[in-house]
Amino acid sequence: MSCCECRDREDTARGSILYSLLNRGAQSPQGHLETVAAQQPCSCATRRKLVAIRAPQLVFKAASEVLVKTFRFVKNVPCFRGLPAEDQLRLVRNSWAPLLVLGMVQDSVDFDTVETQQPSLLHMILTHSKERQQERTPAEIQDPGVPVSDAEGIKMFQVWCRGLRISVKEYAFLKGAILFTPGVTELECREYVQALQREAERALYEHVRTVHRGKAGRFGRLRAVLSALRSIEPDAVAGLFFRPVTGSSSIEEHVLAMFYGRQNPQ
Repeated sequence: MSCCECRDREDTARGSILYSLLNRGAQSPQGHLETVAAQQPCSCATRRKLVAIRAPQLVFKAASEVLVKTFRFVKNVPCFRGLPAEDQLRLVRNSWAPLLVLGMVQDSVDFDTVETQQPSLLHMILTHSKERQQERTPAEIQDPGVPVSDAEGIKMFQVWCRGLRISVKEYAFLKGAILFTPGVTELECREYVQALQREAERALYEHVRTVHRGKAGRFGRLRAVLSALRSIEPDAVAGLFFRPVTGSSSIEEHVLAMFYGRQNPQ
């Protein structure tokens, strides 16, 4: 008999997809995650624990600045500007979270978390009654936090990417490959977006082949970065960096306001 009930359900109890991908990467001698991964608790514990940002206002401001900077980069890409406005909007809605995490790595934006207590049902009844919520602004409604596996997955990703010493050009090609995702629903120019994604990945390959001669595994590691980015859950990113400040107000509205330049980082 296993010492923990979750050991018999490993496929469903690994926490976030990003955490699982990076934890597997740590088993490789090339990985930069062994020290971090060794500190991870049992997966049933990570499912129960919730964490929140230690300094939410500071991290909110830093993350918002990174996202504004990222959107400025995106809007300066000629191929993106040539897309229909609705396709631009769909691509931004789909990619803002991984683009933000990648931009935070590039700009060396770190964050610390603290464990939070998920409120009991009785506590929620007593303090979050319908009448009470109607008297509070969205920003005053406290978010309980995100699963520790989501937060640790993002932190592990930061450690991993910094170990790769990604160049400015490589960051640009990675952002292009993430932005141009042909799988987004209802795209008018799906085939063109698919071609742009292939072009971004091809440009990344050509850059690595030219600049990093003799490092055959580098392109594969950068492709693994793309896979990890595509597994990031937008709700986890929003819960970590934005919701502690914005409360229950729409994260998408906040993100799109920054994309359209209607809102500056606070």
